[in-house]
Amino acid sequence: MEVVRRLPQKFPFSAIVGQETLKLSLLLNAVDPRVGGVLIRGEKGTAKSTAVRALLAVLPQMDVVEGCQYGCDPGDPAQWCDDCRDRRDEGPLPKIRAVPRMVDLPVSATEDRLVGTLDFQAAIREGERSFHPGLLAAANRGILYVDEVNLLDDHLVDTLLDAAAMGVNVVEREGVSLAHPARFILVGTMNPEEGDIRPQLLDRFGLCVGVEAMREPEARVEIVLRRHAFEEDPSAFARQWADAEDELKNRIRDARLRLPGVRLGEGILYAIADLSIRAAVDGHRADSVMARAAAALAALENRPEATLSDVERVAPLVLAHRLRRTPFSEVRSDTDTLRTALMDALSSGAGRSQEQEGSTAAGPGLGQASIFESLGSASSSSEDPADVCINVESDLDRTRRSIAGRRQTSVSDDGRGRYSRSEVPKGDVTMADVAFDATIRAAASRASDSKTLGDMALSVQPEDLRTKVRTRKVGASIVFCVDASGSMGSDKRIDAAKAAVLDLLVDAYQKRDRVALVSFRGNKAEVVLAPTASVELANVRLRNLPTGGATPLAAGIVSSLDILQSELRRQPDTVAWLVLVTDGRGNVGLDGGSGSEDARIAATRVRMANVHTIVIDTASGPTGGTAAREIARMAGGEYVRLSALDGAELGRVVRSRI
Repeated sequence: MEVVRRLPQKFPFSAIVGQETLKLSLLLNAVDPRVGGVLIRGEKGTAKSTAVRALLAVLPQMDVVEGCQYGCDPGDPAQWCDDCRDRRDEGPLPKIRAVPRMVDLPVSATEDRLVGTLDFQAAIREGERSFHPGLLAAANRGILYVDEVNLLDDHLVDTLLDAAAMGVNVVEREGVSLAHPARFILVGTMNPEEGDIRPQLLDRFGLCVGVEAMREPEARVEIVLRRHAFEEDPSAFARQWADAEDELKNRIRDARLRLPGVRLGEGILYAIADLSIRAAVDGHRADSVMARAAAALAALENRPEATLSDVERVAPLVLAHRLRRTPFSEVRSDTDTLRTALMDALSSGAGRSQEQEGSTAAGPGLGQASIFESLGSASSSSEDPADVCINVESDLDRTRRSIAGRRQTSVSDDGRGRYSRSEVPKGDVTMADVAFDATIRAAASRASDSKTLGDMALSVQPEDLRTKVRTRKVGASIVFCVDASGSMGSDKRIDAAKAAVLDLLVDAYQKRDRVALVSFRGNKAEVVLAPTASVELANVRLRNLPTGGATPLAAGIVSSLDILQSELRRQPDTVAWLVLVTDGRGNVGLDGGSGSEDARIAATRVRMANVHTIVIDTASGPTGGTAAREIARMAGGEYVRLSALDGAELGRVVRSRI
């Protein structure tokens, strides 16, 4: 008996409660995929993945070349794959109607799975090198969805950037050399608390929207009711929303037909250009995306031309993630900057535009205010900068400058990373580990005597088997251990230490390292921030660091060492760094012991654990203190005087060593 597999019912797009800005960004891409995709940032449980998966059900069908593994458009020969071009010589290409595909790219995917690889079965059976398409091929003319895109390995990000920029996947690997179309809507979701995203990839998303949990009790109740109804009977729930889904699908189809005729007036284009200049964004991609998004919005709302209102509504989605900012800029200040630039640009554009009249009010729930609210509500810091006059004068112990403390490329043993070379297997081998190209070459080198092959194109013996050696870049795990006792807080040197640590975190953000923060004061140490790649969390925790009390230096060092040893167990290739910010005067010991002696013993443990250490001395006086210098010596680390360095200079010194 044949078993029919049924795909799980998706939650209807029209049934999603609230999140109007999120839904708008997805619909704009559905109308015009050239908008460039969308990055959805927000906390857990805010319908990010639900909305993306629900979008597929409201996308209209499209024409595809029958039998084409890339789903080429029969009406667009310029974007055909090589196979379709070859088939055209035999006559008109047959076409069928198909639903666009949504392809999931898991963060654990290998490069082979993403770009494609050698078809091993064809090589063995027929002795031919043929290509087995990957996820980029499957996503052509569809949606490539990456959940937790901020956790994607760097080598996969590089591949995505190349394909997104060219619309083509170029494959040069394992004896296969070809290129195929790879035009897709890139949709990524991420929780900012779990890590940041590379700026190069961030810019590739046409739109960016922030989502958060609903704050109105009525909306939250409605979410629960709809979710329970869906889980109890998905089919009945889908039927309940079928009319709304069909209406939305027809609306998208009509908007696509209307889009080529939507007019963008000169005043609109000048307003867009002026806004991009005022927002100081890099390059010209923002201008193009904003124009396409405004036109798509007009088409979606059945209007023949785009207006300043359309620009006003899409601008925050286009510009929010393109503003020049450090990783520690407050979200609210970014929002205010964008709001000011938008108002000035719209006023300027209104003066040029001859067509734009009428209200700039947006549709229900999609106006400027709601969009700006979606960008975040972080409050600005009320702290004053440290009132410290600093001369640049370093005092470094240069006895420990080893390349071992730097980031490195390491051999991966978990199946992830870039395939760099092959080797003879050393143990059990899975199919994903087999280096097909090297295995076939090894078998071919023995096949000089064709009589032994019989009817086989190639005979692979156990001794021919080769496995892949994958490599990947290994980051650093950095623990900032900050002395928050009264000895630092009395003269605001804790503020200078904060500035220095924040400057160091910029490098961790760019290199995608993991960062932790430990503070010690009173009679204990506190893990303020567990190891993470999220700069936003680190920034908030560090700015709110309290001070005062005694100095349990030993507890701070031990707590930091425990974190680093846990990181090394999780990823043995991690480069472990301890950045200790203190005057070195520990006066609270462990379990009633001597504060200074326990601190020296703890520092010795750090040296024995092969953890790289930098001690930042915050002691007052022209020569600093000997206590911090002694801690650095016991830890086998480097010693730096904070009173002789500002935050930027200290960041440069440490950055050059990590």
